[in-house]
Amino acid sequence: MMRLYIDSKDICLLDSESKNDAITELTGKAPVFSSLADLDVFRKEVIGRELKMSTGIGKGIAVAHGEYNSRDGIKVALGVSERGIEFDSIDHKPVHLMFLIASPKEAWTDYLNILSSIVRMVKNDNLRTPLMSHHNPQFIYSFLNNHLSYERA
Repeated sequence: MMRLYIDSKDICLLDSESKNDAITELTGKAPVFSSLADLDVFRKEVIGRELKMSTGIGKGIAVAHGEYNSRDGIKVALGVSERGIEFDSIDHKPVHLMFLIASPKEAWTDYLNILSSIVRMVKNDNLRTPLMSHHNPQFIYSFLNNHLSYERA
């Protein structure tokens, strides 16, 4: 079992109210994405995926994702919105926590394990409720890094 680590600097408060703007805002604010060689291509891929099918999984959560060309490993950030983001979620409710995952094409198995870990955590009412009730990045940072882990293939 491995810990999924999200740096505190990559937990960002968002002002955007639409998913495209929120994706753009988070990729611009979270330092973890600054090393992507072509950030605009990554943004367009994530937004393109959202046009095909929303990653708003309900209960105020979205897990947006895209691939990038590098072997730098998987990058994860979290956007937090107190007002909520219109995300075309399956329950038609606004998103307050938007995870954004960037993964190299060859890291498919690790990506799926990380995605599964995030979804498992946020589907658990006992974990999601305290996470959703705080809009403090430091609290969220501590909480996530105590509760997120995944199996590495």
